[in-house]
Amino acid sequence: MELYGFSILQLAGELPSLAVLVTGLVLAVVRRDRLPRRARVLMSTGIAVLLVVGLITLGWNIALPHLVDFRWTGGGGYRQFQLLSVAVGAVYSIGHPIGIGLLVAAVLAGRPVGTPAVDWGAWTPPTGDAPGHADAVPPAPAPAATQWGGTDLPPPPAATDRS
Repeated sequence: MELYGFSILQLAGELPSLAVLVTGLVLAVVRRDRLPRRARVLMSTGIAVLLVVGLITLGWNIALPHLVDFRWTGGGGYRQFQLLSVAVGAVYSIGHPIGIGLLVAAVLAGRPVGTPAVDWGAWTPPTGDAPGHADAVPPAPAPAATQWGGTDLPPPPAATDRS
């Protein structure tokens, strides 16, 4: 029973990620009018790669304790166990970055190339910035002397000496 508890924990831990990926794939297919074709294809491919990698990794994590429990590692099985472990690790190490990269490419491919908000080629500095040029706007008047603790306030009461 102990082995099944581990398998259930592995499944419960991976289920939210798989649910998000399946939901994303369904939305990419159903709501295809919301994304440009290139972005939709990149997104669908990235999600599919991540789903395959997630399912392979989940299957390996669920099968691993059962394979060890069945004494598959005895005899010539250890070499097969080792090769399978390396293969699953390679699939994850290569597939996960590829899937994430495809999703990032989908985000960038879905953004229209826009014009900059400011045409910096036609920008000229304001006239008052250069030395020797008068400012276009006169300076603001100085604040009144009483604005920030001025002299028209009564003095504070004198402190009595209590020694």
